[in-house]
Amino acid sequence: MKKLLSILLTLALTLSLSAPALAVVPEETPGISIDEVFSTDVVLRDSGYPMDADVADWLEAHPEEAAALADNLDQWAETSWGHGSVAEMAEVWGESEAYIRDLLLEERAREAMAQEAQKAAQAAYAAAHPGYLDGFDPDAWLRAAYPDYKDPEAAFMADYGLTDRAAFEDYMKDDYTHHLIWMEELRADIDAVLAEDPAALEGFDVDAYFAQEYFYYESQEPFMADYTLLDRAEFETYLTWEYLTYGYLTGEPGGEEPLGGVPGELGIMVNGAYLTFEGDKPYAEDGVTYVPAAALGEALGLSLAGDYAPLRETAAAAGCDVWWDPAYHTAVVLDPDALAETIDGGFTAINGLMAKSAPAWERWKSTEDWKATLTLFDTLNGDKTYPMTLTQESLYGPEGGQTTGEYDLSALMTLLERLGLTEDAGAEVEQAAAALLSGNYELRWDLETGTMAVTASALPELLSLAGLPVSGELWFTLGGETAAELYAGLEDLMDPSEPPTVGTLVWYLYENSTAVYTDPVCYWSETLDLAGTIALFLGDDALVREGKTWVLRLGMEDLAALLGYSEEDAYAYLGLQDFALEYVFGDDGSFTGSLLCLSADEGWSPAMRVAASWDSDRTGGTVEAEFHIKNQMKLLLTVTTATEETDRRPETQAPEGAAALALEDLTGW
Repeated sequence: MKKLLSILLTLALTLSLSAPALAVVPEETPGISIDEVFSTDVVLRDSGYPMDADVADWLEAHPEEAAALADNLDQWAETSWGHGSVAEMAEVWGESEAYIRDLLLEERAREAMAQEAQKAAQAAYAAAHPGYLDGFDPDAWLRAAYPDYKDPEAAFMADYGLTDRAAFEDYMKDDYTHHLIWMEELRADIDAVLAEDPAALEGFDVDAYFAQEYFYYESQEPFMADYTLLDRAEFETYLTWEYLTYGYLTGEPGGEEPLGGVPGELGIMVNGAYLTFEGDKPYAEDGVTYVPAAALGEALGLSLAGDYAPLRETAAAAGCDVWWDPAYHTAVVLDPDALAETIDGGFTAINGLMAKSAPAWERWKSTEDWKATLTLFDTLNGDKTYPMTLTQESLYGPEGGQTTGEYDLSALMTLLERLGLTEDAGAEVEQAAAALLSGNYELRWDLETGTMAVTASALPELLSLAGLPVSGELWFTLGGETAAELYAGLEDLMDPSEPPTVGTLVWYLYENSTAVYTDPVCYWSETLDLAGTIALFLGDDALVREGKTWVLRLGMEDLAALLGYSEEDAYAYLGLQDFALEYVFGDDGSFTGSLLCLSADEGWSPAMRVAASWDSDRTGGTVEAEFHIKNQMKLLLTVTTATEETDRRPETQAPEGAAALALEDLTGW
């Protein structure tokens, strides 16, 4: 999954490297047999629905239960799928009512089979542990397992549909038994691993593991409450099982790669590698981390005097960023330029093309014209179409940038009304929705001061509805540390004298997205991993030279190979029936290509088609895209862009005299 997400990020980055634009892609694709669609055994019902064989066998062995489950499937269609009846669901899905009934029957049977298995497991546990419920206190278990209930018994019974005290006590007994079975299963899994490898837990410290993986908990007690772990023994059992299941068995205990460093000591990492120290060790004093000068100087390429050097001050002087990683007790130093240089070694072709296509102007203007049309298919009442538009103009210069736009999504209000989503909304909600669905906006950012200002025509209306009346135009401003984070690397990316490279783009993309969810010690390695995935599409080894162009073509088989699957497994895991990607980078700065993704029609999941094509050069281009769900909807999108040199200077600050509100001051609204 992580690799697939990286590839999706790669495709997004690929389309952002030039002003893109789209063309027509054929719809015809080869058929897929039932055997290719389903990885488990299925039984093809008379309705044409492919039911899992184990469910079909259970229904045949339990005719009375099957008949009861088949009753009132209309209600199940509503509660499970949001359709008013089987007939309505069949119409929307484009299937027969018999097909939909078999689908819903399979769902209900699965639920009954799960309940049956749970009762059998509870009976087996009771037989193996006679008297385990002696002295059981249902109220005490409710407090332990469901601590969020302020009025425990009454609220719980209402939420779970328990009509009397006897039903409540039976539920608590079953719930407690299920918990004990769960713990027994965890211990069995642990024993199975240790039977295969008695040294699997060698060096494992449950408290250290907890501190590393769950550092956001202030102590172990709230964690135990959240996970319903009753005592220290269950705490140790769960975390040991987690370590073995998600760490040891994958070769990455704790879910983290072995990065180096010495447990119990202050770690220093520079550009993805832990520093090693012979003799003197790093230490922290009065909030400052000091590192042996010789080792730090060698890592940073500096000649440092003295025995020790202050880490943050020294690293900043060398152009590096510094983070503290509490999970690893490590100070992390990263040189963005060194990282970009490491990445760019595999992207010489695309970097050369980017350098040629980058505007050499001091100031330039870009315009965008977006047109979208959403069509909902309705065989009874006729198809309904909802057009949407957006136009945008951006000015760029050494001062910063200014973007103004106007949009009209008001057709969506008609859609909301048609779907019945506004019936009970009230006039104020409809008024707010109308204000949001049509209007204009403006964004200004100042590279010198690192501040940002934004306004939108809907703001006064929305604030008034929230009880905060505003007269006239209102601007939100952003500065300080928050703005500094948003601007991290932005100045370099906008410097026309030094066009960005794949390396700088990848680090900017990672730092401002994925990095916020990961530990700093992983920044260097994970950025290189992302670059490695991008190299599959844009690297020197991926592109083929054809005349005065660089070309990449990928089909279904190629995509499967990139993901490490066979083509059949790729179909099973991704649900894709066909995939085709082609793009061509010209030496003249042009960028053309097309994309097709087609999923199979599996009845319960209708076929989906994504098609796009683009055609652009240094002055602009066009993108055309289509997203189509069989028998349900189709979304068409066209984007036209243009770029040219201009003498106009962007306005980078909120207008003088305008009402301005700092976003930093909104805490507590």
